Amino acid sequence: MKNVSFLHCADIHLGHKQNNEPQRLLDFAQGFKQVVCYAKDEKVDFVIISGDFFHKRSINADTLTQAVELLEPLKEANIPVIAIEGNHDKALYQDKGSWLGFLNKQGYICLLSPAFEEGKLVMRPWDEKDRYGSQIDLCGVRVYGVGYLGVTTGSRLEEVSAILQEDEEGEGQNFSVFMLHAAVNRLMGQDLGGVSKGELEPFRGQVDYFALGHIHSRYEIDDWIYNPGSLECVHLDEYHPELEKGFYHVTIGGEGKIVRYIRTIHRPVALYDVNVDGFAEQDTVRAGMMKELDNRPPVSGSQVQIKLRGEIAFNPIQLDTGALAEEVKGKYNALYVEVLNHTDTFGGKAIEVNSFARRAEIERIALKQLLADERVWETDDLETAVGIVQKIKEMSLAEEEDAELFELLLKHAGLAKDEAEKSVADEAGEHS
Repeated sequence: MKNVSFLHCADIHLGHKQNNEPQRLLDFAQGFKQVVCYAKDEKVDFVIISGDFFHKRSINADTLTQAVELLEPLKEANIPVIAIEGNHDKALYQDKGSWLGFLNKQGYICLLSPAFEEGKLVMRPWDEKDRYGSQIDLCGVRVYGVGYLGVTTGSRLEEVSAILQEDEEGEGQNFSVFMLHAAVNRLMGQDLGGVSKGELEPFRGQVDYFALGHIHSRYEIDDWIYNPGSLECVHLDEYHPELEKGFYHVTIGGEGKIVRYIRTIHRPVALYDVNVDGFAEQDTVRAGMMKELDNRPPVSGSQVQIKLRGEIAFNPIQLDTGALAEEVKGKYNALYVEVLNHTDTFGGKAIEVNSFARRAEIERIALKQLLADERVWETDDLETAVGIVQKIKEMSLAEEEDAELFELLLKHAGLAKDEAEKSVADEAGEHS
């Protein structure tokens, strides 16, 4: 087999106007442009995208234009792009096709997806005429793709493994790639559609390279399962200076499989966790926050997130986080600044709203008080519970499918169970 090389990227999130900043639309496009330029310079044989090419299921004309302009150079260079749908790409329930389906019909990508016959999953070879299939052969490599399967991921993978076991590789196909949009072992809290490593074990020996997407940070398992992460920071709180952003360059040849990680250049992010415990006035909170930033100033053009924590001697709602953010933005020439008010009063429960209060802050404090009244929580678990409730609200407003909401609840059922058992144990201790 002659040397074959391909790029593996995922979670492009094209069209993401993050924090309502127009510049972020260009940043996410620039992230994928780096992949396109690298593919052309290295003359790779093909590119695979493991889901979430778009940020939204319903995109506007500008985002579609961006997509076509970015994919056109690969089409002209005869570098096939093989893609699967992620949870952000899938068509809304009432729609017949997704925008990835449109790009597929126009020949910009080959969209792999399984068929379903009488409730059973079917893996069909690629049909160029119909531009449909769930497996395609390229340069001696067979690529399988099933996309995002949500709550059915585990059971459907059992079906796929049985199919692959019976599938005889085509003549000259000496290497296989499997594309899936899912998290393994519930990594990093972004695991809707998650599976356990054990559920992937049946594919060992069937598949040479398991190409994942969905989690926005890079990880590898056993030199066999690969997740490149996103090219840009899709959420500010996913950033960590030790976590890379980029894609894989895979070469297959006489030396076997060689996988290199290519880092992308992304907009800098600066995160701050500021303890204002015991502060009695807004001015002292502001001074403490600015001191933290002065000690470690953000790079010009950064996105900045500041979390204020601790118990303060006045109502947290009185903190004008908007004004604090504007001051930081102006002083450090930041692209975007958000100040998250995670403070509490000294045992206080009253919520007094003023003109500075933002809805999200009021909502967070109200939910926190309601949940705290029901039981005794560990601090981190209470914050997680509040986040779950807010996430469900956001997903409902975004018209996510009911199955996704149920999955989020099931995912965190362990937290509720642990807390319930803890409460029972505590009560038993009090009466013993």
